[in-house]
Amino acid sequence: MEILVVWQAPVKRNNFTDYESIHPKAKYHAFVNCVSLCGLYSQDTDYYETGIEESELMKNQKLACQRCLKIRKKMKGA
Repeated sequence: MEILVVWQAPVKRNNFTDYESIHPKAKYHAFVNCVSLCGLYSQDTDYYETGIEESELMKNQKLACQRCLKIRKKMKGA
């Protein structure tokens, strides 16, 4: 069975303004069950629409978290 992987930019909440934002230099992370493969982030991947298709990300891998990308490639057996 294929594991559902969602590539999203991490969303941060500003405690002072109560706004959520994405850092301009943020990398896309691979999320499985709402936790990034690198272990740095957790977020509701159904709530936020900050995603990118994996095929698009593979064309431009510098946009991805390198730890997530390495783990994802191992999962796929590439």
